[in-house]
Amino acid sequence: MKQYQEAIEKFKEVIKQQPENIDIWCSWGVALVELEQYQEAVEKFEKALEVKPDFVPALYGCGLALLGLGRKEEASEKFKRAKEIAPDNAADSI
Repeated sequence: MKQYQEAIEKFKEVIKQQPENIDIWCSWGVALVELEQYQEAVEKFEKALEVKPDFVPALYGCGLALLGLGRKEEASEKFKRAKEIAPDNAADSI
């Protein structure tokens, strides 16, 4: 757990300099999912999707976070959209 907290601190610093960096937003979301901080994870994935709406890793990660919140229908929509964009490897893109 400590490694995720340390990573989050680094993400906070990088995002100040690179607010459009979708990889950092997505990685931050993944760390939050690992810490079971699902609502905040959704927010980070959504930030990545604001920059690039078809970013499959963010769609998939957001779906996982939504599942963690028990929001199955919304999660299903994210997974469906990821599958439409990358039909052969939506789950492998994260």
